[in-house]
Amino acid sequence: MTGGRRVAPAALAMVLLACGGGVDRASAMTRVADDAAETFEALPGVADEATTAIETACASGEVADFEAASEAVAAAQERWHATEALWMGPVTDRRSNALIDWPAGVDDIDELLAATEPETIDAGYLAEFVGADTRGYGAARQLLADAPIEGRACDYTVAAAELAASEIDEIVQAWTGAEDRPFREELADPETGIDLAVNQLIVVLAGSEPDQLPARATSVELVLFGDDGGSGLTAMVDDDLTARLRTETDTMIAAAQADEPDADTVAAMEELRATVATELVAELGVTVTFSDADGDSAG
Repeated sequence: MTGGRRVAPAALAMVLLACGGGVDRASAMTRVADDAAETFEALPGVADEATTAIETACASGEVADFEAASEAVAAAQERWHATEALWMGPVTDRRSNALIDWPAGVDDIDELLAATEPETIDAGYLAEFVGADTRGYGAARQLLADAPIEGRACDYTVAAAELAASEIDEIVQAWTGAEDRPFREELADPETGIDLAVNQLIVVLAGSEPDQLPARATSVELVLFGDDGGSGLTAMVDDDLTARLRTETDTMIAAAQADEPDADTVAAMEELRATVATELVAELGVTVTFSDADGDSAG
């Protein structure tokens, strides 16, 4: 203590009850929310690069430029899925993944490409009049697979990327700059944020989609351990549980980064999910709202 001041026993007890590890819950969740906001704030630049790369390729018609565009779209996809453990609040309210990167429907994409109406496919049309499997980065990558492309196919591909970028801008605004209450503040509040974060982890770890597993695993690691490896939700739990979560997370990441993620990846995710859904839930006093059906949703 400093200055001869003493902490009242009741106040000390409140601090200890609010903290299972070495950091009080308000500080820990503020750090989780800050990491999340910074992760989302990095997305618009990557999204704009993808759109610009497609426009450049369509203007030049060069194979090398189309290859660069495909790589840029893939990078934007990966960065988006590296936020999966943060798909809560505005992301779920807006069903953002249905605009940004739903699994592509090849037949639906081909049908729209072959249609005569609308004369020009733009982002507004994709947002209002087509299904989730016909827009966003999934559609853009499917269209670029036939590159070099031109005309209507180029319009469609640019529009798909523009729609994804526009929705990402809306999410960032809702997370960090909303006039009423940015979502980062809701996540930073331990009364609401802990339940939100843990429930979303359970959802992500129950997901069965094989695509983007390394990015998904990275998002889980961010929420559990923070961007410095020593913060996140585990800052609020005891060392033994933190160590088990670290080991299980490392196993999941290694399996996800294999050349062909397989049953081992799923098993590692299920093991980590079990620990999160039981021990982490118990130690943090979380109210679980997850249902089995949630893990099968792509958006």
